[in-house]
Amino acid sequence: MKTEAQYIEFFNSLRDTVYRLARSIITDDVEAEDIVQDVFERVWRARDAVLASQYPRAYVCRMAHNLAIDRQRARQRAQSFIVAEGITPMADGDNETTTNDMATLTRKLMAELPDKQRIAIHMRDIEGYEIEEIANLLESDEASVRVNLSRARKSIREQLIKLMNYGVK
Repeated sequence: MKTEAQYIEFFNSLRDTVYRLARSIITDDVEAEDIVQDVFERVWRARDAVLASQYPRAYVCRMAHNLAIDRQRARQRAQSFIVAEGITPMADGDNETTTNDMATLTRKLMAELPDKQRIAIHMRDIEGYEIEEIANLLESDEASVRVNLSRARKSIREQLIKLMNYGVK
């Protein structure tokens, strides 16, 4: 097992390279820094394997390249979705448009959820049903309904964050 000091020294020697590589693909300083942090975390978790590999620098650079490409593709998908749905970027001070766009976007994201999650979130958050009533409707227990609600809300929240981060730029 390599020491923590060896790992930190190794990663610090590659930090600028990883940043420049990510920046060349993403073209956004903040996003490139996020990628550096993600690579740092992933390399830390697999530090023994990375440092023991024949080409550890190439391993880390490939990881950074793949993460940057993934983020770029996610940004493009988000932008395509926003354009395809006719959603206008949200401007400060335009609360009515913002609310309408968010409601439309949220409905579209809800439609993509698995059936039980979609039904649970609709019945609870839109119709106002109690957990027990939803459990009866779905023929499941209350714990399952809570899990489905949690997963549905988390999924929608994550998608909205991605769309807002990638789509409005």
